[in-house]
Amino acid sequence: MTTIVLLVTLSMAAILVNGCGKSSSPLDSVAKLYKPTPDKNVTADPKYNFSPFAGTVWKTKVKVAVVELKRYSGANDTKLLVPERFDSAHPRYNPPHDMQMISVLPEGTILRIEKLLEDQGAWGGVQVQAMLVDSTNFQKSAYLDPYLLNVNRFNQGGPFSYTNWGVNPELLEEVKAKSVSTP
Repeated sequence: MTTIVLLVTLSMAAILVNGCGKSSSPLDSVAKLYKPTPDKNVTADPKYNFSPFAGTVWKTKVKVAVVELKRYSGANDTKLLVPERFDSAHPRYNPPHDMQMISVLPEGTILRIEKLLEDQGAWGGVQVQAMLVDSTNFQKSAYLDPYLLNVNRFNQGGPFSYTNWGVNPELLEEVKAKSVSTP
């Protein structure tokens, strides 16, 4: 009888010391604690001079794709990409890594520039967020592919010193805000 009690006691002690069902990797407990930091809205920050660009409405001159992409932090982003980034028939086809296609939208898709968001993780860059305002994707938010925008120091790096926000005129054209219907 004492042997059984001793065996049960040792078994319970072993379970308490080693845990029950825990991972053997110490990194697993760190991963559970890590959550990507939300992006910071810097639309009104004078450093970026973005507020005059916010609220403008544009129509695509080419088909575009809504995709999911993983960030370095592991978070998923919904992005609106230009044809060379999703269309394998494009002569300069260069898709992003880990792209998950959601839908391809036709030429003439309407979007409204919403805000500028700054990554609060290791990357630290900024992304332009727009709202798709067409009948099939109304109120679908997506980050814009930098190729849809004009080049400036914040969206494509490099030696550019200006903060003029605008679009690539080969890919987007402005729409009068009054002609866009919203519910």
